[in-house]
Amino acid sequence: MLRRYTERMIPRSSLVLLLTFVLPYGASAETTSRVRVLDARLKSLFDHGLTQSPTLRAQVDKVEASSILVFVDGDMRMPERLGAQLTFVTSVNDVRYVRVDINVMLPPRRQIALLAHELQHALEIADRPEIQDVEAMELFYEDAGFQSFDDGRHRGFETEAALEMQEAVE
Repeated sequence: MLRRYTERMIPRSSLVLLLTFVLPYGASAETTSRVRVLDARLKSLFDHGLTQSPTLRAQVDKVEASSILVFVDGDMRMPERLGAQLTFVTSVNDVRYVRVDINVMLPPRRQIALLAHELQHALEIADRPEIQDVEAMELFYEDAGFQSFDDGRHRGFETEAALEMQEAVE
């Protein structure tokens, strides 16, 4: 589920500052994973999923070979209609940064399947260098996918490829 939202500006601003000022001086993208799981329990689950699912491993390998950085975090307060969501954060020096939030109240197997689903969306973005901001991402998904919800403040989009990836890992 892709989602555009503006109500979480403080966490987004903090992440943008981190990406802009800290990362260029820290570990290079060549030595650090492009999938960065911030939540410790979700990281353990992710590592276990990598050992159990060749499909998830292949998905992560594709992300590692791309020009996108995916920050994954757990969310205990995610609305019931969502299991996970990807948010476009920024683009710096041709590297796109996205955030994936996973509903950690779901069963572990479902969390991993949803992570694979969101990684598919990250790859869809990575494969299109013209996607450099939220507006370009929305334009792409209006053409390539379908709108899954619109609550007046946010619009969510979906693709068949992401749904198939989720089913393959589930």
